[in-house]
Amino acid sequence: MEILLTGNTCFVTPAWVEMAFPEDHVLITCARGQPHPPRIRTITLDSKERIGQLVDSYEFDRIVYFSEYLTPHSEQEGELDRLRRVLQANRERPSQLLYLAGPEAVLTPFIGKSVLAQAAEALCRHYAETSRVQIKVLHLPYLYGTDCTGAPVGIAQLLTRPKSGELHFEEQALAPVAALCMEDLSELVLRVFDNWTPEWESLTAPVVFHWNYEQLGEAWKALCPGLTVTYGSDLIREYPPDDGQLRRAYGWFPRYDLLDDLPRFFRQEKQPRRKKWPERLSGFAARHRLLVPVLELLGAWGVSELLVRMTSTQAQFRVVDFRLAFIVLIADVYGLNAGVAAAFLASLSLAAGYWAEGASPLLLFYEPSNWLAFLVYFVVGAVCGYVQLRSAEDLRFAEEEQKLLEERLRFVRQLYQDTLEDKRSFRRQILGRRDSFGKVYAVTKALDAAPAQELPRKIVEVLEDVLENHSAAVYRVDARRHLARRAACSADFAARCPQLLEGTGLGPVLRGIEQDGLWVNRELTPGLPMFGAAVRENGELRALILLHDAAGEQLSLYYQNMFRILCGLAETAMVRAGTKPAAKQEVRV
Repeated sequence: MEILLTGNTCFVTPAWVEMAFPEDHVLITCARGQPHPPRIRTITLDSKERIGQLVDSYEFDRIVYFSEYLTPHSEQEGELDRLRRVLQANRERPSQLLYLAGPEAVLTPFIGKSVLAQAAEALCRHYAETSRVQIKVLHLPYLYGTDCTGAPVGIAQLLTRPKSGELHFEEQALAPVAALCMEDLSELVLRVFDNWTPEWESLTAPVVFHWNYEQLGEAWKALCPGLTVTYGSDLIREYPPDDGQLRRAYGWFPRYDLLDDLPRFFRQEKQPRRKKWPERLSGFAARHRLLVPVLELLGAWGVSELLVRMTSTQAQFRVVDFRLAFIVLIADVYGLNAGVAAAFLASLSLAAGYWAEGASPLLLFYEPSNWLAFLVYFVVGAVCGYVQLRSAEDLRFAEEEQKLLEERLRFVRQLYQDTLEDKRSFRRQILGRRDSFGKVYAVTKALDAAPAQELPRKIVEVLEDVLENHSAAVYRVDARRHLARRAACSADFAARCPQLLEGTGLGPVLRGIEQDGLWVNRELTPGLPMFGAAVRENGELRALILLHDAAGEQLSLYYQNMFRILCGLAETAMVRAGTKPAAKQEVRV
């Protein structure tokens, strides 16, 4: 089957998929920025329309929606809207949707999140009553497990040891812990789908291990000596008692305890190794992204001024403007703002040089010819910075477009591969089904290839293969239609198949064929065959094709039509081969 896992899929791992859906094709949707599980088909939901495209492309048979409420203290913004889009996309399809809701709707006393959680359940019930999708809601405790990278997720994520050596819970110390292992959930999901009924159901998974946060904190302190555990003042809320419904309906109950699973989430902090100076320098640059460009700008300005001072007395360097080169380099590397800042620094140093040569500020201001150098500096800095900025924007836009095209290409390639796989599967089904056009073609080809003397035996083989009936026989009829002699029959039925048909055994069959074109023993008269059809040549009756016995499920109009079609093919083959009904000897299968 085609399975879709969507919603809060951070819990899904390849091992969980293998346990819950061992023989199905599974597709997982991930939010932007969420790591993709390895070895599983994943799609990033980068737009609201993507879920509709996925449903139209894959036509999922089963859908599992993981609620955001399965993670404690998580952000539930947009939960109802995402759930509604999934339901709306599948409303015209007879699919099965399992909504894995968190505990918020069943915890008492109710709070604001309880109203939102109950609204999600009401939304599911509305679509179950007004659309073709079949929906069941499972209220679960907070899940815990690991994500695709092995990091704890769900309620286990709260147990990550902080660097300060302090673990803080928002709940009070005596608040009960509601937790369910992902391994238990995989077994529950498998059993629910294996015993699926179309009726709406809202079920609640029980909590059988009764612990509070104080006991959880003490167990974690035993693993981390010196750890300080603090508790908050959130309202104490109770999980409902076990009603036994899941145990009676699916034979399921939780087996894994969070306190017993704590050691596998424990990660002893390693002593950080001493970094070398290149690593420390690169880390400093990564942490201070604004300070590094400023230092480089000032350093380049200082180098340019040093070069100006060192080459001021040499004639060959008077044609080289180091300040202008400084502006161009900074603008080309850092963009418009840095280019203007470099022009401003170069202008200050140029003005200081004028003043050192005896030019007063009033002379610089009132003489327009002195403005030219300053204008050139700012124009060059602005133009070079704008070019660099535009190039950087074009490059960034091209990279984003490339990523988008790669994502679409990956989606189209996956869709193409799935289409090819479905095509091969459908082709095998079409060619393998006994009532398919491919099978009719194979029957026609087999009858045409059989020699004339072997054709009755081949007809019996075809009837046995297609109709799964081992009481088939072919009889030749004499010219006066008073006697029918057996020409071929099924090997398993040879001892009970009559050699001759005459009188009471032949007359009703011939009359039924003349009236309806096909004899069917609707009265279940003993001694008469169940089905019969005639083989005619130039309008004259030459042979009979009979089925003596038929099971209860074979007494249907569908089976009659299949028998009629096969007999028509056999008649065409016998006429084409010039087969005469007066066979000289009997052929047995």
